Amino acid sequence: MLFRIFSYLKFLLKSTNEHGVHSPFVFDFVTKGLYNKKIKNVIFNDYQQLEKLSKKKKKILSKIVFHFKVNTIYFEKDNFSKLQNNNFKILYTKDLSNIQKLKPSSLSAKHIVIIDSIHQNKQSYQNWKKFTQNKEITVSIDLFYLGLLFFRKEQAKEHFKIRV
Repeated sequence: MLFRIFSYLKFLLKSTNEHGVHSPFVFDFVTKGLYNKKIKNVIFNDYQQLEKLSKKKKKILSKIVFHFKVNTIYFEKDNFSKLQNNNFKILYTKDLSNIQKLKPSSLSAKHIVIIDSIHQNKQSYQNWKKFTQNKEITVSIDLFYLGLLFFRKEQAKEHFKIRV
């Protein structure tokens, strides 16, 4: 618990809003997605795994789903990696070891990996930091509550800490 408090305070000191973002892709996502007040919560009745999420996490996830027009959220890497279409696909996990089994080179700019509770404890945060250093992950966004990974080969590698 003490780790989460200190982690949150450090996050607040180092994080930014849309004014500190120099990536057009991330700026668009932050301003039109995360900070869009018109977006209402999406009902996640089809996803039993998401029922226990806090209201804050559900709200953030709703904004992500709405902004990228995602129809389905995947929880197993097999389902996630087999689909090849032009729609955005989300892989939601609480365990970084599941993500480490994925081959980032097989993921495209239409794949979004969402990792829950990256600031849960010291070990999970260290795993998050280590994983974001992977050269295949070009954009990582730390929202404190969730971590987002993007595989945009057309973009330079950047890491963002965004307040929501």
